[in-house]
Amino acid sequence: MPLRYKPRIIATRDPRDAIEGGTAARRLGWDRIVADLRMALEPVVGTHSGRTLGVEAVIGNAPELGFASGQDLLDCAHDDSDPDDPLRCDDRLADVEAAAHARAVALFAAVPDRAGLKLFLNLDMRLRGRAAAIIETVREHLDRHGIPPAAVVVEISERLAAFSTEDLCRTAPAADATRRALLDLFGTLRGLSGRLALGDFGAGYASLPLLTLARPDLVKLDRYFIQGAARERGRRLALNTLTNLAHLLGSQVVAEGVETADEYHVCRQAGCDYVQGPLAGGRVFAGAHLDRDHADIRALNEADQRRLDTDAALISAQTQALDAITLGSSMATVFERFRAEKDRTFFPVVDPSGEPVGIIRELDLKEYTYSLYGKELLSNRALGRTLDAFVARCPIADVNTQAEKILELFSASAGADCVLITRDRQYSGFLSAASLLKVINEKNLALARDQNPLSRLPGNTMINEYISRMLVDRSASYAIAYLDFDHFKPFNDAYGYRQGDRAITLFAELLRKMIPQADTFVGHVGGDDFFVGFRAYPRDQVVAQVSALVRRFQRDVESFYDETARQRRYIIARDRDGIERRLSLLTASAAIVELPQGHSARSVDEIAGLIAGLKRAAKAAPDKVAVACYAGPDTDPPDAKPETGTGTGDTAPA
Repeated sequence: MPLRYKPRIIATRDPRDAIEGGTAARRLGWDRIVADLRMALEPVVGTHSGRTLGVEAVIGNAPELGFASGQDLLDCAHDDSDPDDPLRCDDRLADVEAAAHARAVALFAAVPDRAGLKLFLNLDMRLRGRAAAIIETVREHLDRHGIPPAAVVVEISERLAAFSTEDLCRTAPAADATRRALLDLFGTLRGLSGRLALGDFGAGYASLPLLTLARPDLVKLDRYFIQGAARERGRRLALNTLTNLAHLLGSQVVAEGVETADEYHVCRQAGCDYVQGPLAGGRVFAGAHLDRDHADIRALNEADQRRLDTDAALISAQTQALDAITLGSSMATVFERFRAEKDRTFFPVVDPSGEPVGIIRELDLKEYTYSLYGKELLSNRALGRTLDAFVARCPIADVNTQAEKILELFSASAGADCVLITRDRQYSGFLSAASLLKVINEKNLALARDQNPLSRLPGNTMINEYISRMLVDRSASYAIAYLDFDHFKPFNDAYGYRQGDRAITLFAELLRKMIPQADTFVGHVGGDDFFVGFRAYPRDQVVAQVSALVRRFQRDVESFYDETARQRRYIIARDRDGIERRLSLLTASAAIVELPQGHSARSVDEIAGLIAGLKRAAKAAPDKVAVACYAGPDTDPPDAKPETGTGTGDTAPA
């Protein structure tokens, strides 16, 4: 059953017109609406370069035509449910789409120096039955304006139902036919330029089936996952997961609707390759007005670069340069490359703008290489298959991507020959499996040099680097927890250093298990002192997690004592002053300092005094946790007055 829509048509302000039920759109009528349709370009900006790498053509004057948005205009054009309503009596969607495509191509043609720029051109999936004719018409528009088809990325929206997931189930009588029809449709859409984008991902119908079937080159995440992600951990987790999934399937990711610097930082940390929205620049109605370089985004990148470690230097050092073959090259050229470079089993393939699209493998050509007339057939453009037919997809990653993510991407691409490396979306070289392992090995060696040999946690060098990045990052709140043991020396003296090492190892394992991995850092200062950093976590959540850690350690470490000590709840040992006392069983205390978003802290020394005071307060607190918010260099810690009657402090000399 076809879906029906209820567009939010804007009523005019004329009271007489409102009484008569008229609207500005009804007064214009569809012929005038189609004639007056204006397109605009929305920049798509690279998160690594801060440059405009593409533009999406959108309807730019929908409110002037009487509609709340461009999508409402398209919905109304498709609606033919009311023969008495001049706006809903006929399906005019094809007319609107044809006008939009023609004007979008003309607008893009007016962009100066558009070499390397991509045009994202939307195709409404309700017109999928006419896809072949629409693609051919778009091709004619491109030819008329001298634009190569490779400059266009066909985009479909996930908001509109292209199929029902029920039709793809094995129990469906026509599941195979439905799958073939969809694959044929996607093949038709790719026929223009070889590239396909899936827009509004996650907000519509059959997200994952559509993603796995279409295997788009670009996935544009719906703005729902971006707006509020800086504050809501649920959305941030979904954003990270969807981005990672898209990358594992070989797609690049565009974050839609990015408005603020906080949202941009979250998207960049999640691994999004591009952003689109108000922060990336507003809509432009003239090609000459398109901003190609975004200094504000570059400034955000520079600030983020100081906070985030990248593996770009390691990856660049291991990237192997190999001249790529350009789409459209003759098969004779391909055969000649393999003949001249006999040790090569594949060559990277790029489109005319220099973007990688995959590789061509010698193995895939052997059927023709060793047949009697195979090479001649392929070299004849009129009779043989073209280079495009032999291009195999392979993982693609930017040089600034974390090495672990590249390894994960490579591992998920079974049988991949390499990972193609890009810089600002342009092909730079490739990483073989051996080269990638070298990158990972060198990174692990660097980490191992700073690891504490007992706990296997990062040591002081990485802790100081984390704090330095934290101090320059004022885009989010932070909380740092300094944890150390109470009565550790008496315990160590009474039970021996091996038991003391076991207690330290136990605490390190609890840190790994109980502290979330996302947006946190765990380090071992040395001895019985530990460090935990939280980024963009609510204060209550930080306190709850640290308190649970302290309680769990206190419970688990009791097993390290003898039965008599466990029953007494204390041991008799000498304190740091050499006085023999009854000392409580081993516990941990936590001093937590919160740095609010936009904090003014400039150095570790400003926070160190606050932590020292908090440590005294934490050891005296019944729950062994003390918290303070940093408000400036003169911030005072809470009073460190011991509670009475808790049974956790030292008693009189024995």
